[in-house]
Amino acid sequence: MGAIVSQVYEGVQYMIGCSTNNKAITGSETFQRKAMPLILKRTGSMYFDDDGDLAHEFYEEVKPTKQGEKAGMRLLTERLSPQGVVDLPYPRLHVDFPIVMCKAWS
Repeated sequence: MGAIVSQVYEGVQYMIGCSTNNKAITGSETFQRKAMPLILKRTGSMYFDDDGDLAHEFYEEVKPTKQGEKAGMRLLTERLSPQGVVDLPYPRLHVDFPIVMCKAWS
């Protein structure tokens, strides 16, 4: 069990850049952050259309071409631009964060 905890601890140290690599600690030691365990931004999943509206999907009405046909809706896939990078309302843990978080039962 101790080996597993040690490996997890070393993984977290590597991820946040706090490992000392078995060197003597000096007063002028600098920390170099390699990766953050929290995510502050993500790629948006919505699209903008020509009018500047933002949505996951866009549809347009298809008028009937023949007598007796019903009008329908068609999914638009052209002339859409992706939303881009979006700030998250609160930080979230990164998918590759090497620690399993669970409730401790006492």
